[in-house]
Amino acid sequence: MRTSEDNLVELIRGSGLEVDRVQGNEPGPSVETAWRAMAGFGVEPSASFPLKGDLGGVHQMWLEHARRADVIGVDGTFLLTAVVTGSSGVGWVRVRLTDSADVARLIDDQGRIEFIARSSSGDHICGITAEEYDYWIVSLTL
Repeated sequence: MRTSEDNLVELIRGSGLEVDRVQGNEPGPSVETAWRAMAGFGVEPSASFPLKGDLGGVHQMWLEHARRADVIGVDGTFLLTAVVTGSSGVGWVRVRLTDSADVARLIDDQGRIEFIARSSSGDHICGITAEEYDYWIVSLTL
């Protein structure tokens, strides 16, 4: 029987990111804490783009914001979660950028891009969330 961890790792690998290991929620902040911060009142996007349309430049746009927010390590690693049933219980997955990576392939069961990347230190996050008519790239310091 497939687990939430299996589903999350499969989704991440399908985006072209290299999975290093499942880290879990310790040390924090947890996946749940990061999602609450992204959905917080008064949170504004660093950038946005339409829900419907060409997603060709999404990866590069997110990558620029994630690098600016110090989410991606010098070795190309960061922690990641995506929307899959049970993913908050799985926690963070340590991943590495590859030449074939495309975060626009981190699609949830509603057909939307939804994920958060976190710096290894836990201080910074940068993710994409679907809002009413747009996707938001949100970068925050935790």
